[in-house]
Amino acid sequence: YNLFINCGGVEYKINETKYEADVMRKGAAMSFIEQDSHWAFSSSGNFMGDHFDADEYIVTRTSKLNTPNSELYTNARVSPLALTYYGFCLQNGNYNVSLHFAEIVFTDDQTFSSLGKRIFDVSIQ
Repeated sequence: YNLFINCGGVEYKINETKYEADVMRKGAAMSFIEQDSHWAFSSSGNFMGDHFDADEYIVTRTSKLNTPNSELYTNARVSPLALTYYGFCLQNGNYNVSLHFAEIVFTDDQTFSSLGKRIFDVSIQ
């Protein structure tokens, strides 16, 4: 079984691999189940301050990425507290999981104030 999600982005195909779209823009304290798919996400928290639109939980890249398939990293889902993706109907067994990350919010022209802003706690069960 394969599950590929373009978190925060449109459907994208690389060779024979189709990354499913994740384009629901809202995200504060909500859950979303994609129709005709086998996944969902749950988001908690609310952004405060001037850096984010309180109703937008997908950000768009402003800088150029020098990486293959950079279109896959055009948008990203963001969450101030917790973001959980669920894969449904998975059978018991061993799986290979690959997570891909790219910095698309903080650019090279920003100061050191962006250091330490990315904290990941990944749990797969």
